[in-house]
Formats: sequence, structure tokens, C-alpha cells
Amino acid sequence: MVKEGDHSVTLDLLKQKMAEFAKERDWGQFHSPRNLLLALVGEVGELSEIFQWKGEVPKGLPDWKDEERVHLGEELSDVLLYLVQLSDVCGIDLGRAALRKVELNALKYPVSLSKLVSSKDQEVIANKILVDNSDTSGTDGAESG
Repeated sequence: MVKEGDHSVTLDLLKQKMAEFAKERDWGQFHSPRNLLLALVGEVGELSEIFQWKGEVPKGLPDWKDEERVHLGEELSDVLLYLVQLSDVCGIDLGRAALRKVELNALKYPVSLSKLVSSKDQEVIANKILVDNSDTSGTDGAESG
């Protein structure tokens, strides 16, 4: 069990733990990208159910009971673990991919523009930047999420 004061958990550690867990149970045969994606979608549905009838919820969840927080943590964990497994099975370094996406978003939504214009105007400007960048970088400029 994870104890208070343990070191930070890395994606690599989660990937290793999930691979060991699946191997011990001979579940690798079932862990195709498609099956893991469908399991992930199911877990996102379970996560969504927690918030379904709560309306807007303030940051920090100040009015939530301990049992609700524990349940939320379990469902968030299920989503994370399936995502880590899916990325591993697909050969994607999730940490690097996430950092790259943050960098792309920083280009798409520069700070200097975000404070000057509405969010809809930002989207128009960002799309123009992506098109301009794709003309010079040789990429297709497609949105990836």
C-alpha cells in the first residue's frame, strides 16, 4: 500500500505496476488497444456519474463527504490506470506526449493574446497560427485533442 510520505508516483512506476498486475493474471491477452480504450471509456462514464446531478462544483469540493472524495479518487485512478496501460500498449510515451501537447497549446494560445481578446477570437487567431505554422513546418495542422 502507498503510505503517507512516500515519494512521488511517476507514470513509469504506474506503467510498471500495471504491466506486472496484468502479467500475474495473464490478462495481457485481453489488453489490445481497442479493449483498453473501451474500458477507459467505461471508466470515464463512471467518473461522469459522480458529477452528473451535482451542478457546478466549487474547486476543492468543500461540501463533499469523505466517502464521496474516496469514490472520486477511485474513479479518477481507474481512468488514469487504463490511460497509462493504453499508452504503453500503443508504444506512446505518455509523459512526453503530454509535455509536447502543453507546448503546442502554448503556441496555439499565447499569453499575449489570451489577455486581449475573447475566447472565440482566440480560437480564430489560434487556427490562423496553426495554418501558418503548418505551411512552414510541413505538418497538416490537425488538432489532436
